[in-house]
Amino acid sequence: MAKDVFLGMDGGGTKTVTVLVDGNSHEIARTVSGSSNVHAVGLAVAEASLREAIRRILAAAGLTAADVTAVGLGMAGAARPEDRRLVRAMLANIAPFRSVIVTHDAEAALVGGVGRRHGVVLIAGTGAIAYGVNARGESRRADGWGYRLGDEGSAHWIGLEGLRAVVRAHDGRGPDTALADRLLSHLGLPSADALVTRVYAGGFGVPQLAALAPLVSEVARSGDPVAQGLLREAGQRLGETVCAVVRGLGMSDRAFEVVLLGGVLRARDLVWETVVAALSEVAPHGRVVEPRHDAAVGAALLAKELGGW
Repeated sequence: MAKDVFLGMDGGGTKTVTVLVDGNSHEIARTVSGSSNVHAVGLAVAEASLREAIRRILAAAGLTAADVTAVGLGMAGAARPEDRRLVRAMLANIAPFRSVIVTHDAEAALVGGVGRRHGVVLIAGTGAIAYGVNARGESRRADGWGYRLGDEGSAHWIGLEGLRAVVRAHDGRGPDTALADRLLSHLGLPSADALVTRVYAGGFGVPQLAALAPLVSEVARSGDPVAQGLLREAGQRLGETVCAVVRGLGMSDRAFEVVLLGGVLRARDLVWETVVAALSEVAPHGRVVEPRHDAAVGAALLAKELGGW
């Protein structure tokens, strides 16, 4: 095939999104398959998922591996050299691609969001991380430390703080809040006393806590001051995270684009407003924009950019 074709993959904990784009960055084909994240599903399943994802995307476009100019793969945890080597080895077992770029999911999301490897991305879903690249090509990240050490302002953090507000109110250590009725009802519990058994039982962890975040937002929209304060605090934590990247890269007085991604920021509620206010104060020339593409396209664009095509 004469024309350049770039393959991009966003390897998440629940699914792998794969795309093909042409030399003008126009999408040719897209498929969704199972998780290819080694940390989520293990080496054997991850390699099988990658193999299936590549088979399906090439079949959808009527191409072979030899037709692909370069491959970019963005995967959570792939910031570490050993993880990148592992992913490269898996891809080598699957097909003899000419050029392969492996990076972490935040960089792929940045390039997809702003369309190039320059700017800042803040992702607040189950976890939280900020990542940026300045005009000199220097990169920096903040948070992304996982739920035990970080992920401040994330859905997990909001859900946990929501339950903490419930028990504080129950004890009289904090104000009454409508979060009590809403969260306890969702969990099917008669009172706060039953929380200990549920929360410390097996099977109740990060996903279950993160699932409470939309309920906290719901209660905040109804006017509950405790829930509203919690969302503002989440926004402040996320604002600190993204501003640490901006300052660390010397971008405070520069013009650049910012994309805000993830379920916590999608609602554009008090969390979004607080983050945008913090950014405006630290980087008045930074501009929050709608993401142009997703992380899978970002991985393909990264392969194209770093490969010099």
